[in-house]
This record gives sequence, C-alpha cells and structure tokens, in this order.
Amino acid sequence: MTVSVGDTLEDAVERMVTVPGLFVLVLFLAFRLANPAVYRTFFARGAEFALRETGGYTLRDVEMELIERGYADLLPLLDVVRQSGMDVSFPVAVALLAALPFIAELLHVVGVRAFAARDPNSVPVSDITSGLVGAYVKSLIANAIALVLIVLATPFFLIPGIALTILFFFVRHRIVLAGDGIFEAISESYALVVENAVPMVVLGVVFWLTWAVVTFVVPMVPLGDLSGAAGRVAGTVVVVFGISMLTSAYLQAVGGGGDAAATPAGQSDALGA
Repeated sequence: MTVSVGDTLEDAVERMVTVPGLFVLVLFLAFRLANPAVYRTFFARGAEFALRETGGYTLRDVEMELIERGYADLLPLLDVVRQSGMDVSFPVAVALLAALPFIAELLHVVGVRAFAARDPNSVPVSDITSGLVGAYVKSLIANAIALVLIVLATPFFLIPGIALTILFFFVRHRIVLAGDGIFEAISESYALVVENAVPMVVLGVVFWLTWAVVTFVVPMVPLGDLSGAAGRVAGTVVVVFGISMLTSAYLQAVGGGGDAAATPAGQSDALGA
C-alpha cells in the first residue's frame, strides 16, 4: 500500500491526543526528565571515584588543598559535585547510566504498540504486555544491528548512513506488531520503505526539521532555571510524535490506512497493525 505524507502527519497528531498517545507521552516525559539526574550522578560519583583511586583523596582533602593554595574561588565546584545526583556508589551510578538505552528501547516498543491501538479511549494494557519480553529482546538486538550498520556506513559517505536509517524505519514495527524475527524484520522494513521511498524520505525530513527547529527555538526562550526542563519536554513531544508518525506510516504501508489493519502475530484485535 502507498503511504500518504499528509494522511500520515494528520493521523500522527490525532493519535498523540488519544488516551494511548498521552500514556506514551507521560512515560517518555518521566524517563527523559529523570535522565539529567542520572547524568549528574554518574559524573559526580565518577569524580569522587577518580580522586579516591588515583591518589586516595576525598573531596575534603581537595577542599583543604584548594584553600591552602589560595584557590578558594574553586570551592563551589566541589559543592556541585557533593550536591549533584543521587547518593549512590560509583558502580551503581554506572549501572544506572548503562540502563538508559535499554529503558529507552522498552519505551519505544511500548509506544509502538500503544499508538497502534484501535481504541483511542483506553490503554490496551494486555496487548502491550502480551509477549513483551520476547518482542523487546528481538527489537533490541535488531535495532542494535541496524545501528551498527548505520554507524559503519556514515563515516565513509553521509548519504548511505542516512539511507540506511530510513530503510530501517520499520524494523521495530515488524517485530513488535507483526511478530517477525530479527533478520526478517530488517528485510521486511527494507522492502516496505523501498516500496514507499519518496513519502518515507519526506517524512524523515519533516521529523528531522521539526527536531532541529524545536531544539533551536526552545532554548532561546527566556525561562530561567526552567529552560533545561522546557527543552526536554519539547524534545520529548517531538520524539513521541516521531513514534506516532512512523506507526501511522507503517499501518498504511501494510494496508491499515492509518486506522485499522490485520491483527499482528501474537496480539489481539485491540491493536491495529
């Protein structure tokens, strides 16, 4: 089936203001707004770990050294380290940081299933959780393979990297909604995107331009201490819009027309894919 750019964008916005869409947005907001705390924890505990391992120093030792050498103006930096992030050990901070991409992938899997829901007035919890672990693991591996291929292609020529990114747009959808295996999902995504090459390129450009404009404009708004949070909220809305957009495009590509389609493998009729 042919993907319509206009219908996809309209349907993507409509899906975002449904109950499943708002559910996905809340999940991503909670995740992305919590990320800075994890980053601060990692860098603060990392600084303490480095001091301790390289010379057996503590922050108190560094503080006294700065005072003795007349660098008291640097003391606020130590306060930043002390007060930043969560009070956990460095290994825990590393584990929290390492967990972020895995949590992000899980949210994307949940997001695709939620946005594919037929009922706009409820969250299809049973359909989202049905076979979730298997779908998540396969999606994680498949997208890791796709990412490696994209990274390998991009340094040589920018265009192949961009092309592969677009060709792999539906990998997650094929696994999560159609029940494909890892390499089957990559192959089917390639076939679907090639069949709808022009509209998929246009949709990709629309998304990336939207992301660029939002990330450029929002930081310019004078919001004081709220600027960082506002930027993350705006960026999160764009990310969720991207998930909705690709899900709508996928449903059209497989014959769902952005509204309904055949039931995916292992899922009930509550999901339109």
